[in-house]
Amino acid sequence: MPVTIEQLQQQMSAFDLSDRDEITLRGNDRSTFLHGFCSNDIRKLQPGQGCEAFITSIKGRAAGHVFVFADEDRLVLDTVPGAAETLVPHLDRYIITEDVELEVTSQSRALFLVAGEGIVEKLSLLCPTSSKLDVNGCCEFDLASTTGRLRRVDWLSVPAYQISIRAEARGSFEEWRDAQGIAAGTHREFEALRIDGTFPLHGTDFSEENLAQEIDRTPQAISFTKGCYLGQEPIARIDALGHVNRILRSIQVIDLDATPDQLVGASIQDPSTDKSLGTITSAVEIHTGDDGHRELRGMSIIRREFSDPDTPVHVVVDGKSLPATVLGKS
Repeated sequence: MPVTIEQLQQQMSAFDLSDRDEITLRGNDRSTFLHGFCSNDIRKLQPGQGCEAFITSIKGRAAGHVFVFADEDRLVLDTVPGAAETLVPHLDRYIITEDVELEVTSQSRALFLVAGEGIVEKLSLLCPTSSKLDVNGCCEFDLASTTGRLRRVDWLSVPAYQISIRAEARGSFEEWRDAQGIAAGTHREFEALRIDGTFPLHGTDFSEENLAQEIDRTPQAISFTKGCYLGQEPIARIDALGHVNRILRSIQVIDLDATPDQLVGASIQDPSTDKSLGTITSAVEIHTGDDGHRELRGMSIIRREFSDPDTPVHVVVDGKSLPATVLGKS
Protein backbone atom coordinates (compact mmCIF):
# COMPACT_ATOMS: atom_id res chain seq x y z
CA MET A 1 0.00 0.00 0.00
CA PRO A 2 1.39 3.49 -0.83
CA VAL A 3 2.74 5.65 2.00
CA THR A 4 0.11 8.15 3.14
CA ILE A 5 0.76 11.81 3.91
CA GLU A 6 0.05 11.03 7.57
CA GLN A 7 2.73 8.33 7.56
CA LEU A 8 5.19 10.70 5.88
CA GLN A 9 4.56 13.29 8.57
CA GLN A 10 5.14 10.74 11.32
CA GLN A 11 8.25 9.06 9.96
CA MET A 12 11.66 10.71 10.25
CA SER A 13 13.19 11.49 6.85
CA ALA A 14 16.29 13.24 5.52
CA PHE A 15 16.00 14.87 2.10
CA ASP A 16 19.17 15.67 0.17
CA LEU A 17 18.83 19.32 -0.92
CA SER A 18 22.47 19.89 -1.80
CA ASP A 19 21.44 21.20 -5.23
CA ARG A 20 20.08 24.35 -3.57
CA ASP A 21 22.25 27.43 -4.05
CA GLU A 22 24.23 29.03 -1.24
CA ILE A 23 25.62 32.56 -1.39
CA THR A 24 28.02 33.75 1.32
CA LEU A 25 28.51 37.42 2.19
CA ARG A 26 31.61 38.52 4.06
CA GLY A 27 33.01 41.92 5.00
CA ASN A 28 32.26 44.51 7.65
CA ASP A 29 29.36 46.02 5.68
CA ARG A 30 27.62 42.73 4.81
CA SER A 31 24.57 43.21 7.06
CA THR A 32 23.98 46.86 6.22
CA PHE A 33 24.42 46.14 2.53
CA LEU A 34 22.03 43.19 2.34
CA HIS A 35 19.52 45.05 4.53
CA GLY A 36 19.06 47.53 1.68
CA PHE A 37 18.00 44.93 -0.89
CA CYS A 38 15.62 42.57 0.85
CA SER A 39 12.31 42.65 2.64
CA ASN A 40 13.32 41.60 6.14
CA ASP A 41 15.41 43.15 8.91
CA ILE A 42 18.96 41.89 8.38
CA ARG A 43 20.74 44.38 10.63
CA LYS A 44 19.11 43.00 13.77
CA LEU A 45 20.40 39.46 13.20
CA GLN A 46 22.90 38.20 15.75
CA PRO A 47 25.14 35.14 15.25
CA GLY A 48 22.96 32.05 15.49
CA GLN A 49 19.87 33.88 14.24
CA GLY A 50 18.27 33.93 10.79
CA CYS A 51 15.28 35.13 8.83
CA GLU A 52 13.33 34.57 5.63
CA ALA A 53 13.26 37.35 3.03
CA PHE A 54 12.47 38.31 -0.52
CA ILE A 55 15.15 39.97 -2.62
CA THR A 56 12.91 42.58 -4.19
CA SER A 57 13.01 44.59 -7.39
CA ILE A 58 12.36 48.33 -7.44
CA LYS A 59 8.71 47.47 -8.22
CA GLY A 60 8.36 45.34 -5.08
CA ARG A 61 8.42 42.07 -6.97
CA ALA A 62 10.08 38.85 -5.84
CA ALA A 63 13.44 38.72 -7.63
CA GLY A 64 14.52 36.06 -5.14
CA HIS A 65 13.45 34.16 -2.04
CA VAL A 66 16.19 33.52 0.52
CA PHE A 67 16.82 32.26 4.01
CA VAL A 68 19.53 34.32 5.69
CA PHE A 69 21.62 32.79 8.47
CA ALA A 70 24.07 34.88 10.51
CA ASP A 71 27.43 33.54 11.70
CA GLU A 72 30.19 35.44 13.48
CA ASP A 73 31.94 36.51 10.29
CA ARG A 74 29.46 35.94 7.46
CA LEU A 75 25.88 35.83 6.25
CA VAL A 76 24.75 32.67 4.47
CA LEU A 77 21.91 32.92 1.95
CA ASP A 78 20.12 29.67 1.16
CA THR A 79 17.95 29.67 -1.95
CA VAL A 80 16.64 27.54 -4.81
CA PRO A 81 18.90 25.85 -7.38
CA GLY A 82 20.11 28.25 -10.06
CA ALA A 83 19.16 31.42 -8.20
CA ALA A 84 22.77 32.51 -7.70
CA GLU A 85 23.09 33.15 -11.44
CA THR A 86 20.77 36.14 -11.14
CA LEU A 87 21.06 37.14 -7.47
CA VAL A 88 24.86 37.51 -7.36
CA PRO A 89 25.01 39.90 -10.36
CA HIS A 90 21.95 41.75 -9.03
CA LEU A 91 23.62 42.39 -5.66
CA ASP A 92 27.14 42.83 -7.00
CA ARG A 93 26.14 45.76 -9.23
CA TYR A 94 25.34 47.80 -6.11
CA ILE A 95 28.68 47.22 -4.36
CA ILE A 96 30.64 50.43 -4.85
CA THR A 97 32.75 51.29 -1.81
CA GLU A 98 31.13 48.86 0.65
CA ASP A 99 33.27 46.23 2.36
CA VAL A 100 31.30 43.26 1.03
CA GLU A 101 32.38 40.08 -0.74
CA LEU A 102 29.94 37.73 -2.47
CA GLU A 103 30.81 34.09 -3.06
CA VAL A 104 28.76 31.14 -4.30
CA THR A 105 29.60 28.39 -1.78
CA SER A 106 27.08 25.72 -2.80
CA GLN A 107 29.71 23.16 -3.80
CA SER A 108 31.57 23.34 -0.50
CA ARG A 109 28.75 21.92 1.60
CA ALA A 110 26.20 19.13 1.63
CA LEU A 111 22.68 20.18 2.65
CA PHE A 112 19.90 18.01 4.03
CA LEU A 113 16.41 18.75 5.28
CA VAL A 114 15.45 16.45 8.14
CA ALA A 115 11.79 16.30 9.11
CA GLY A 116 9.06 14.34 10.83
CA GLU A 117 7.58 13.70 14.24
CA GLY A 118 10.31 12.77 16.71
CA ILE A 119 13.11 14.41 14.72
CA VAL A 120 13.79 17.00 17.44
CA GLU A 121 14.76 14.30 19.92
CA LYS A 122 17.18 12.76 17.43
CA LEU A 123 18.74 16.11 16.60
CA SER A 124 19.31 16.87 20.27
CA LEU A 125 22.02 14.20 20.08
CA LEU A 126 23.86 16.49 17.63
CA CYS A 127 22.97 19.84 19.19
CA PRO A 128 21.52 19.79 22.74
CA THR A 129 19.85 23.19 22.23
CA SER A 130 18.02 22.17 19.04
CA SER A 131 14.62 22.07 20.75
CA LYS A 132 15.04 25.69 21.87
CA LEU A 133 15.88 27.16 18.46
CA ASP A 134 13.62 29.88 17.12
CA VAL A 135 12.49 29.59 13.49
CA ASN A 136 15.58 30.12 11.30
CA GLY A 137 17.77 29.88 14.40
CA CYS A 138 21.04 27.96 14.13
CA CYS A 139 23.38 25.93 16.33
CA GLU A 140 26.69 24.25 15.59
CA PHE A 141 27.43 20.56 16.07
CA ASP A 142 30.45 18.29 15.72
CA LEU A 143 30.29 15.06 13.76
CA ALA A 144 33.32 12.93 12.91
CA SER A 145 35.74 15.83 13.55
CA THR A 146 33.68 18.12 11.32
CA THR A 147 31.65 21.14 12.41
CA GLY A 148 28.18 21.41 10.89
CA ARG A 149 25.21 23.71 11.32
CA LEU A 150 21.67 22.83 12.31
CA ARG A 151 18.95 25.33 11.36
CA ARG A 152 15.27 25.24 12.24
CA VAL A 153 13.01 26.06 9.28
CA ASP A 154 9.23 26.13 8.83
CA TRP A 155 8.97 24.75 5.30
CA LEU A 156 6.69 21.79 5.93
CA SER A 157 3.61 20.86 7.93
CA VAL A 158 5.86 18.92 10.35
CA PRO A 159 9.02 19.89 12.31
CA ALA A 160 11.88 20.47 9.86
CA TYR A 161 15.55 21.38 10.15
CA GLN A 162 18.37 22.03 7.73
CA ILE A 163 21.67 20.26 8.28
CA SER A 164 24.61 21.91 6.54
CA ILE A 165 27.92 20.05 6.65
CA ARG A 166 31.14 20.22 4.66
CA ALA A 167 30.80 18.39 1.36
CA GLU A 168 33.57 15.93 2.18
CA ALA A 169 31.72 14.95 5.39
CA ARG A 170 28.56 13.87 3.58
CA GLY A 171 29.29 10.21 4.28
CA SER A 172 29.65 10.85 8.00
CA PHE A 173 26.21 12.42 8.16
CA GLU A 174 24.66 9.62 6.10
CA GLU A 175 26.15 7.05 8.50
CA TRP A 176 24.71 8.98 11.47
CA ARG A 177 21.34 9.24 9.70
CA ASP A 178 21.18 5.50 9.12
CA ALA A 179 22.28 4.72 12.69
CA GLN A 180 19.44 6.87 14.03
CA GLY A 181 16.81 5.15 11.88
CA ILE A 182 16.15 8.24 9.78
CA ALA A 183 14.99 7.30 6.28
CA ALA A 184 16.55 8.73 3.13
CA GLY A 185 13.55 10.60 1.71
CA THR A 186 12.72 10.77 -1.98
CA HIS A 187 11.99 13.80 -4.15
CA ARG A 188 8.34 12.78 -4.45
CA GLU A 189 8.01 12.55 -0.67
CA PHE A 190 9.57 15.98 -0.24
CA GLU A 191 7.17 17.42 -2.82
CA ALA A 192 4.23 15.85 -0.99
CA LEU A 193 5.28 17.41 2.32
CA ARG A 194 6.10 20.84 0.92
CA ILE A 195 2.85 21.12 -1.08
CA ASP A 196 0.92 19.86 1.95
CA GLY A 197 2.66 22.64 3.90
CA THR A 198 2.06 25.20 1.10
CA PHE A 199 5.78 25.98 0.82
CA PRO A 200 6.47 27.49 -2.63
CA LEU A 201 9.70 27.48 -4.63
CA HIS A 202 10.92 30.57 -6.47
CA GLY A 203 11.19 29.85 -10.17
CA THR A 204 8.58 27.08 -9.91
CA ASP A 205 5.58 28.47 -8.05
CA PHE A 206 6.36 32.18 -8.37
CA SER A 207 8.84 34.50 -10.05
CA GLU A 208 9.91 38.13 -10.44
CA GLU A 209 6.55 38.68 -12.11
CA ASN A 210 4.88 38.26 -8.71
CA LEU A 211 4.48 40.86 -6.00
CA ALA A 212 6.09 39.77 -2.74
CA GLN A 213 2.78 39.77 -0.85
CA GLU A 214 1.18 37.42 -3.40
CA ILE A 215 3.34 34.60 -2.02
CA ASP A 216 1.45 34.77 1.30
CA ARG A 217 4.56 34.61 3.50
CA THR A 218 4.33 38.20 4.65
CA PRO A 219 4.57 37.54 8.43
CA GLN A 220 7.70 35.42 7.96
CA ALA A 221 9.47 37.37 5.22
CA ILE A 222 8.50 41.06 5.25
CA SER A 223 9.27 43.70 7.88
CA PHE A 224 7.25 46.92 7.78
CA THR A 225 9.44 48.66 10.39
CA LYS A 226 12.97 48.10 9.03
CA GLY A 227 13.34 51.32 7.05
CA CYS A 228 14.26 51.93 3.43
CA TYR A 229 15.19 49.21 0.97
CA LEU A 230 14.86 48.60 -2.75
CA GLY A 231 11.19 47.93 -3.50
CA GLN A 232 9.91 49.17 -0.13
CA GLU A 233 7.47 51.78 -1.49
CA PRO A 234 5.20 49.45 -3.52
CA ILE A 235 5.26 46.86 -0.73
CA ALA A 236 4.24 49.49 1.84
CA ARG A 237 1.56 50.80 -0.52
CA ILE A 238 0.03 47.32 -0.84
CA ASP A 239 0.06 46.97 2.94
CA ALA A 240 -1.77 50.28 3.28
CA LEU A 241 -4.39 49.16 0.73
CA GLY A 242 -4.93 45.97 2.70
CA HIS A 243 -4.43 43.18 0.17
CA VAL A 244 -3.20 41.97 -3.20
CA ASN A 245 -5.54 40.69 -5.90
CA ARG A 246 -3.92 37.26 -6.15
CA ILE A 247 -2.46 34.96 -3.50
CA LEU A 248 -0.76 31.57 -3.30
CA ARG A 249 -2.80 28.55 -2.29
CA SER A 250 -2.79 24.75 -2.47
CA ILE A 251 -5.47 23.08 -4.59
CA GLN A 252 -6.97 19.61 -4.02
CA VAL A 253 -8.07 17.59 -7.05
CA ILE A 254 -9.73 14.20 -6.62
CA ASP A 255 -9.52 12.31 -9.90
CA LEU A 256 -8.17 8.83 -10.44
CA ASP A 257 -7.31 9.38 -14.10
CA ALA A 258 -5.17 12.54 -13.98
CA THR A 259 -1.46 12.56 -13.08
CA PRO A 260 0.69 15.24 -11.40
CA ASP A 261 2.47 15.91 -14.72
CA GLN A 262 -0.87 16.57 -16.40
CA LEU A 263 -1.88 18.92 -13.59
CA VAL A 264 1.15 21.22 -13.91
CA GLY A 265 0.22 24.05 -16.26
CA ALA A 266 -3.50 23.32 -16.01
CA SER A 267 -5.90 26.24 -15.77
CA ILE A 268 -7.98 26.83 -12.64
CA GLN A 269 -11.44 28.15 -13.44
CA ASP A 270 -14.54 29.56 -11.79
CA PRO A 271 -17.11 26.72 -12.01
CA SER A 272 -19.91 29.20 -12.72
CA THR A 273 -18.34 31.32 -15.45
CA ASP A 274 -15.26 29.36 -16.66
CA LYS A 275 -13.22 32.50 -15.94
CA SER A 276 -9.52 31.76 -15.45
CA LEU A 277 -8.37 32.13 -11.84
CA GLY A 278 -4.78 30.90 -12.07
CA THR A 279 -2.52 28.08 -13.23
CA ILE A 280 -1.20 25.02 -11.38
CA THR A 281 2.57 25.49 -10.93
CA SER A 282 3.53 22.27 -9.12
CA ALA A 283 1.65 19.09 -8.24
CA VAL A 284 2.03 15.77 -6.50
CA GLU A 285 0.01 12.64 -5.83
CA ILE A 286 -0.90 12.22 -2.18
CA HIS A 287 -2.42 9.25 -0.40
CA THR A 288 -4.49 9.82 2.73
CA GLY A 289 -5.98 7.38 5.23
CA ASP A 290 -5.51 3.65 5.69
CA ASP A 291 -7.73 2.87 2.70
CA GLY A 292 -5.15 4.35 0.31
CA HIS A 293 -7.46 7.18 -0.76
CA ARG A 294 -5.73 9.02 -3.61
CA GLU A 295 -5.82 12.69 -4.48
CA LEU A 296 -3.74 15.22 -6.36
CA ARG A 297 -2.58 18.44 -4.80
CA GLY A 298 -1.18 21.39 -6.64
CA MET A 299 -0.05 24.91 -5.91
CA SER A 300 -1.14 28.09 -7.62
CA ILE A 301 -1.42 31.85 -7.25
CA ILE A 302 -5.14 32.44 -7.67
CA ARG A 303 -7.64 35.28 -7.52
CA ARG A 304 -8.10 36.38 -3.91
CA GLU A 305 -11.89 36.17 -4.04
CA PHE A 306 -11.55 32.40 -4.58
CA SER A 307 -8.81 31.85 -1.98
CA ASP A 308 -10.86 30.96 1.09
CA PRO A 309 -10.56 27.35 2.35
CA ASP A 310 -13.06 24.90 0.84
CA THR A 311 -13.87 27.19 -2.11
CA PRO A 312 -14.92 24.99 -5.07
CA VAL A 313 -13.08 25.52 -8.37
CA HIS A 314 -12.45 23.52 -11.54
CA VAL A 315 -9.11 22.45 -12.99
CA VAL A 316 -9.02 21.89 -16.75
CA VAL A 317 -6.81 18.94 -17.79
CA ASP A 318 -6.69 17.90 -21.46
CA GLY A 319 -10.03 19.59 -22.08
CA LYS A 320 -11.68 17.86 -19.14
CA SER A 321 -12.99 19.97 -16.25
CA LEU A 322 -12.12 18.36 -12.91
CA PRO A 323 -13.77 19.41 -9.61
CA ALA A 324 -11.27 20.83 -7.14
CA THR A 325 -11.14 22.61 -3.82
CA VAL A 326 -8.97 25.40 -2.45
CA LEU A 327 -7.17 24.31 0.73
CA GLY A 328 -6.35 26.41 3.77
CA LYS A 329 -2.74 26.90 4.81
CA SER A 330 -1.30 24.19 7.05
